[in-house]
Amino acid sequence: MNKYTSFLALAAAVGFLGAPVSANAFTLGGVINGEADFNKLGATIDVAAEGRIGDLSGAAEHEFNIHYDNENGHQIVPTEYRSFDWVNGQGEDFTLTFDDGTLTYEIGGKTLEYSITDTLNDLFIRTTARKQDNSVVVDNLILNGQAIAENSSFTCSEGCDYWNSSQYLWLTDLEESFTLTGTTTMTWTGDPRDLKDKDNPAPHRSELAFQVKLGDVIIGEGLADELATVPEPVSMSLFSVGVVSLAMASLRRQQKG
Repeated sequence: MNKYTSFLALAAAVGFLGAPVSANAFTLGGVINGEADFNKLGATIDVAAEGRIGDLSGAAEHEFNIHYDNENGHQIVPTEYRSFDWVNGQGEDFTLTFDDGTLTYEIGGKTLEYSITDTLNDLFIRTTARKQDNSVVVDNLILNGQAIAENSSFTCSEGCDYWNSSQYLWLTDLEESFTLTGTTTMTWTGDPRDLKDKDNPAPHRSELAFQVKLGDVIIGEGLADELATVPEPVSMSLFSVGVVSLAMASLRRQQKG
């Protein structure tokens, strides 16, 4: 029995426990906590739309960009990006649209566009906060007119570093064209414009941020169900359907190869 057959058998064992998700635009993959588990998933990320605290529209940093990974896996930020003055604790609505090879990203009346030739099957909403008592929440999510009950959020209590300061909400089986809307709320202590304040250190650059990462996942023996969980009250059947869908997609890719 090959690994794909085994994967289907496991999916069948945990799946079909309830009514399937509506086949309207996407499948809920689950929630992934931390960078180590996200790396285990083996996702290929082609492009990411980001909002970050930067230095709150100061002269040195940007707060709103679209970046991509080069062939060495390094992040490249195009020369076109935006300053944005995030307000502590205030939600900001955003829209991300992919249509006819163009990714359009809007926040607060500001817009960026980026051309993409790759096929985008998977979407990850990542939140990260690396300073104590800072938090970021991305909620009120709607994809192609369908509301998403889950959100992506992270609050740093203490000892947060790159590896343990993030959460991913995973959506897969995207349609060829899609529109994602949501609200981002960043909350912090200190003044990001005054990084010399040792007593009340503020976040800067990407220490408080969210991203919408777009790319593709091919499931191997790591098995997505070991990494991603769908919290209550969402039914386990949601994730089961996602497991089955991903297994079928892997088989199709294997057969084509």
